[in-house]
Amino acid sequence: MPSGKLANLVYRAALPVAGVRSALTHRAAGQPLVHPEHYRRLLARHHVSGASLLLQSGDRRAEIFSSVSRPGAKEVTEDSLFRVASLTKMVTAAAVLRLCDRGLLQLDAPLADLLPGAGATDAAGITLRQLLSHTSGLRDTPAADEALSGGKTWQAVLEAPGTLGSAPGERFAYCNFGFGLAGCVLEQATGLPVSQVLAREVLLPLGMRGSLDASTLDPGAIVPITRVLSRHRGPDVRVTPLGRIPLTGPDPERHFGHTAGALYTDAPSLSRLLGMIAAGGLHEGQPFLSPAMAAEMTRVHAVYGKLSPTLSYGLGLLIILDPRLSAHRILGHQGFAYGCADGAFQEEKTGRQVIFLNGGCSEARCGRLGVGNRDILRYALGEEMAAWK
Repeated sequence: MPSGKLANLVYRAALPVAGVRSALTHRAAGQPLVHPEHYRRLLARHHVSGASLLLQSGDRRAEIFSSVSRPGAKEVTEDSLFRVASLTKMVTAAAVLRLCDRGLLQLDAPLADLLPGAGATDAAGITLRQLLSHTSGLRDTPAADEALSGGKTWQAVLEAPGTLGSAPGERFAYCNFGFGLAGCVLEQATGLPVSQVLAREVLLPLGMRGSLDASTLDPGAIVPITRVLSRHRGPDVRVTPLGRIPLTGPDPERHFGHTAGALYTDAPSLSRLLGMIAAGGLHEGQPFLSPAMAAEMTRVHAVYGKLSPTLSYGLGLLIILDPRLSAHRILGHQGFAYGCADGAFQEEKTGRQVIFLNGGCSEARCGRLGVGNRDILRYALGEEMAAWK
């Protein structure tokens, strides 16, 4: 994906001449779209390869399933599962907060008290709150992928140059490895593999489909991901090599590669998660998170800064305040992995939801917000649902 300003500019300049994708067929359920052609133009503009769009406004819901119309392509249906990349972070944070509610964890406990051996590292003073708000000082480096592929521990990643880029709490720096360490903490606290922790604490209570452990899923249900303007030749990604390894038991020293972005689920499941967050921790009228933990999740803990002045971050939660999109805060997350550009968002005050999952999409950014997610939000909130009667 384009990771720097120059790379993003070059990527965006090349998009208009990117190879033409196969045409998409569309099937709708629920509320019919008032402006379906506008949505289809957005899919074409962003080179989308198969998608599921869910729009919810009050008791009205529209679901659109768009499939690549070429022989052998995976059809997108109600049964499809998507790798939702960093949308996983909302689930990971919710699991941590549930354990905090039960007194098994504390947000301001340092890693030295949470992970054996952490006290002897430079990360000893990093807290769970800092991991979940990307203020830990940790940075993503190639060392994490190298350690995962080589079966090494999180300690090996910390020893690599550049992993600790600043003092804990000093500044915001988005870090997948930090959320991976949160998964290690979950395993250490429960004695269960992270897939079972997230299932027990979040997926099953909220009625969400899918799993963090792809080896337990039907591969035929998973929508493969195709990159736009890929620099690497190869087949579409359905399940990564790491995802094929069953999470049969806890390994809190090595299971740092899952809780940042390895969840497979669908749009209705994410709708339940967003609804709980926006309802102050209530699910179907029953407490899921305490009011205090729900408030911690949704309050601003860090800001993105000059590059993305409309973006801030809670605990595992992206917060958008952009009057060009909405007069209200938008809560949720976006996810980029192997060519997808997913988004799951809920507008505060109105409760309107926009969930867009795909099997490939332009990864261009506007600041740190995906251009595809920005355009889908602008279309859904400002045009499509605004026209629903």
